[in-house]
Amino acid sequence: MNINASLDDPQDPQNINYILVKLLKKCTVFLSANDEIELKQKISDLNGLYAMWINDTNEDYSDDVYASVAEMFASNVYRPLPPSAYAAADDDECGVDGADGYGFGGGGGGGGGVGRDAAAEIESRQTAMAYQAFRAFIDRLAFDGRAAGPHLGRRFAGGLAHRLNAADPNERLTARDTMIRLRETCPSAGAGVMDAAVDELADFAYGYAPRHNGVDDLLEFITDTIVYADVERPAVKKLSRVLLRLLKHPNLFSFKPKVIECIRALDSKHEDLIPAVLVFIMDIWKSHNAKTIVLLRTMIELYDWCNKEKWIHLQLSVVSNLSKFFSDYDVQLAEESMNFWIRILHENLKYWQGRTDDIRVVANALKKVKRTHWNSDCVKMANNLLNIMVLKNVIKDNSEEDPEEMFQEGKSKVINYCDYISRKILKPLINPSKST
Repeated sequence: MNINASLDDPQDPQNINYILVKLLKKCTVFLSANDEIELKQKISDLNGLYAMWINDTNEDYSDDVYASVAEMFASNVYRPLPPSAYAAADDDECGVDGADGYGFGGGGGGGGGVGRDAAAEIESRQTAMAYQAFRAFIDRLAFDGRAAGPHLGRRFAGGLAHRLNAADPNERLTARDTMIRLRETCPSAGAGVMDAAVDELADFAYGYAPRHNGVDDLLEFITDTIVYADVERPAVKKLSRVLLRLLKHPNLFSFKPKVIECIRALDSKHEDLIPAVLVFIMDIWKSHNAKTIVLLRTMIELYDWCNKEKWIHLQLSVVSNLSKFFSDYDVQLAEESMNFWIRILHENLKYWQGRTDDIRVVANALKKVKRTHWNSDCVKMANNLLNIMVLKNVIKDNSEEDPEEMFQEGKSKVINYCDYISRKILKPLINPSKST
């Protein structure tokens, strides 16, 4: 069907709706590369829909049209991801088609005389055109979010969020932008799109999806939603649990910046989150003996954004845990932990000048570095820090270590506050069904 020829002549609205529904149903069937003639016609029809909607600003459509557009998009886009989607795509597998603006690698496979790669490329064009036509439809000024809402529910949102695991970065970017646009143009679908994104992220965080190509894209979308849309309290708590779980992921280093951005954004809705994250990191250090530099760097970055009143209660426990890294065999971990300590000292000097008993745990840790560390740079650094602490009237001298029992009392004072955060904030987040 030539859509331009069909709609060139003046038509009554009912007939326009009929023609569109009929055409959309033709475009709903996903064709293989072997259906060469039908596939070329389908791509031509999808391109015609795109060309019409990109210029259409005032046409009102029936509910049948909205339903058919959603069905067409889902049929062409929401196919099971091939095994290649769970491994990063090579650069030559990803490209943008110059004709239609989108070109997605991967996809299905063809048979007959068409090679596998060629078949995948041909078949992916219909997916790219389905994205393009759908975006043009929801970008129309006359797009009715209320009419579209019933056809763009939670299941639809889940399929779109799952495309963020596609191997092709171009498709992931297109899917993410489509999710943002859907959230903006169809308010009733916004909560479902956010919930779907969090569920997709949770599958990765909890290990149900061992690999995921679009973690950064998911986190970017979620952060964008937190900043620019209203997020309900249950969704905030659910996301908080997922973010905490991500901190335990072995590949945290690869998506840490996006996790931190998301935590910062969410802290504006749930101001206890950053203190809870700091306590959670310390819990990981204790329970798993995971002295990883990525967790230390995460803590350092979140320190800048922690509520100052809550930090006052937390810093003694943080520093107590931090001091255990000073003498670590890993030079980078030892140096960065000592650098973090001196920064905390400078920015909270009055606090530490009044904590002469509590600060002994830090002084003794630095003295241990002087006495036992294998790396001369770490020894010099520890000695310099001790001299600074003497000059700042934080400690009296930098000589012998105190016995352990002399500073146990000071350490125990702040543990109660961390226990409070664990019981009142972390436990309800991690085990909501067991909270009181």
